[in-house]
Amino acid sequence: MHDLIHDLATSMFSASASSRSIRQINVKDDEDMMFIVTDYKDMMSIGFSEVVSSYSPSLFKRFVSLRVLNLSNSEFEQLPSSIGDLVHLRYLDLSGNKICSLPKRLCKLQNLQTLNLYNCQSLSCLPKQTSKLGSLRNLVLDHCPLTSMPPRIGLLTCLKTISYFLVGERKGYQLGELRNLNLRGAISITHLERVKNDMEATEANLSAKANLHSLSMSWDRPNRYESEEVKVLEALKPHPNLKYLEIIDFCGLCLPDWMNHSVLKNVVSITINGCENCSCLPPFGELPCLESLELQDGSVMVVYVEDSGFPTRRRFPSLRKLHIGGFCNLKGLQRMEGEEQFPVLEEMKISDCPMFVFPTLSSVKKLEIWGEADARGLSSISNLSTLTSLKIFSNHTVTSLLEEMFKSLENLKYLSVSYLENLKELPTSLASLNNLKCLDIRYCYGLESLPEEGLEGLSSLTELFVEHCNMLKCLPEGLQHLTTLTSLKIRGCPQLIKRCEKGIGEDWHKISHIPNVNIYI
Repeated sequence: MHDLIHDLATSMFSASASSRSIRQINVKDDEDMMFIVTDYKDMMSIGFSEVVSSYSPSLFKRFVSLRVLNLSNSEFEQLPSSIGDLVHLRYLDLSGNKICSLPKRLCKLQNLQTLNLYNCQSLSCLPKQTSKLGSLRNLVLDHCPLTSMPPRIGLLTCLKTISYFLVGERKGYQLGELRNLNLRGAISITHLERVKNDMEATEANLSAKANLHSLSMSWDRPNRYESEEVKVLEALKPHPNLKYLEIIDFCGLCLPDWMNHSVLKNVVSITINGCENCSCLPPFGELPCLESLELQDGSVMVVYVEDSGFPTRRRFPSLRKLHIGGFCNLKGLQRMEGEEQFPVLEEMKISDCPMFVFPTLSSVKKLEIWGEADARGLSSISNLSTLTSLKIFSNHTVTSLLEEMFKSLENLKYLSVSYLENLKELPTSLASLNNLKCLDIRYCYGLESLPEEGLEGLSSLTELFVEHCNMLKCLPEGLQHLTTLTSLKIRGCPQLIKRCEKGIGEDWHKISHIPNVNIYI
């Protein structure tokens, strides 16, 4: 880092530029050459390669008028303390570097407005005097493994964005530091298990932060104040302008009352992850703007996503994406189905919900199923007649797919079956998939054959991928009649590889008409 900056100064002087007139410096790494981009008159870039081993502590004093310094992704591990000499600096980008700490003199930059530390993955703390950066407006801390926040962050009254806040246990490190900050954009609040009661939580004053559009709240286990968690989360009610909400590892018995259509009327995305003690879910179906809902690792007590019992009311009017995972007793979306439920839902992902059964839905186009699912659940996929893409992954118990599963999927264009390790056969109802263009079968180690009748009916198929299906002995005869098939890939199928050997293999006549054939060991 020291050599880099010294080279920068040398290059500036050799170009007869006045270092005191430089306003902006961007250091960019382009293969083996470093470039310095400035806004000095007509000079846009200066390249340099000379290695200078010495370092002058007063180097930055030569750039006293510098306003912008971009050192992102420069691979340096230490920022020189002379950074404190750039008294006019407004913007400092240190993102993507390997720095472990920042020099104390950084806190002398009274005009600094933006400090970007994004993805500084070795940075564990900020200087204790960070609260003296009186002009700071934007503090970017995403993907920094901080172990604590600097004390009295609330003194930064100009601060508008702070992407991350780690709750501490002592005064000066607690949620009250957020009280008087007019925050905007997004914030992630972690270690909420350290909040002892709802009075501490109220001091964050989240309900008054009208410009805060994204809020993530998480707890770290083990939790020392479980009995207070419901009250704490209740006291963290956001402003109705909120659009994105995430709650992670909340241990309370129920989610807060403010999760309703009056407070979350503008929310477009909700993620609830690891709330294993919540026996029921809030009425998400009432939220008018909700477009994306992700529910992960929930309680064994949850049987339906919506259990409100209002079958005639319109529910989930704007929901387009739904991801549910880790609900071992979840049976379905709603206990009672009514008209116009999930009217615009397009994408679904269901993971590790072995009892889940799909209702009739009129607009779902993409579906992914991960983990175990019983025969009834898989056959209920036929209720999604508008599907164009179906992916089935990582089911270790199923040995066959029911005939009913594909019979109503006339719009399906992409089908992927992967890691069904004990699957022995595919249903002949594949033949009903007249619009299927791509069939992808991978890591089905027990698959012994492809259905003759099933494949012959795939009149629109253009791509077929078969990978790591060790027991697959041969290709069906009907494959040679698929005139639209333009691409075939076979990999990790030892018996097939031998039979498909060009010109002499027993199955070569079945695939010789295909323009692109790729066969790998």
